[in-house]
Amino acid sequence: MATAPKRLMRRQTDLTRLADQFRKNIEGMTGQYQTAFGEYQKSVAEQLAPYEEAVRRYKEQDIPAFERAKSDYESRLEQFNQALADYESNPTERIQNQRFLGGRGQLIQIEGKTYSLNDPKFSGDISIKREGNTPVAYRDRPIPKMSGGVPQAPSTPERPAVAEFDSSQFEQKRAQLQQDYTREVGERRSAKLAAVRRTNRTLMRDM
Repeated sequence: MATAPKRLMRRQTDLTRLADQFRKNIEGMTGQYQTAFGEYQKSVAEQLAPYEEAVRRYKEQDIPAFERAKSDYESRLEQFNQALADYESNPTERIQNQRFLGGRGQLIQIEGKTYSLNDPKFSGDISIKREGNTPVAYRDRPIPKMSGGVPQAPSTPERPAVAEFDSSQFEQKRAQLQQDYTREVGERRSAKLAAVRRTNRTLMRDM
C-alpha cells in the first residue's frame, strides 16, 4: 500500500502530466488554427487577384488614357469656341468667283452659274449685299460643330466583399480545453488537500 508521501508525490506528478497535456493540446490547436488561417489567406488572395489586377490597370492604363482624352477634349473645345466666336461675328463670307452681269433680269454669275436676282427661288445659302450700286453675293458660312464627345472618367474598381476569418470554433475549443484543465487541476488539488488532512489526522493519533 502506498504511503501518504508517495501518494502526494503521485498526485503532484499527475498535475505535471495534466499541465504537459494541456500545453500539447494548445500547441496542436494552434497548429490547426495556423493551417486554417493560412488556407483562408490563400483564398482571400485568389478572390482579390482580379480586383488587384483591375486596380493596377486602372492606375497604369485607364487614368492616363482618360487624362490624355481630357486634354485633347479641352484643346478641341478651345478651338470650337474660337471658331464659334468668329462665326457669330461674321456668319457669311463673300463669294470670290462671281460677276454681276446686270440687265433687266439683274443677272449675276456665281462660280460659273448665272442667276437672276429677280427669281424668287434664288435664295438658299446665298444672300446679296450691295456694295455701292453693285450687288455682291455672300454665302452662309457653315456653323461650327464640336467634334467628339466629353470623355468619361473610368470607373473605379470595386473591391469584392471578402468574409472575415471565422475563429470562433478555435476560441470555443481553447475555452473548452482551459475549462477541462482547470476542472481536473481543481479535482486533483482537492484530492491532494484531502490526503494531507488525512495524513495529519493519522500523525496526530499516533502521537
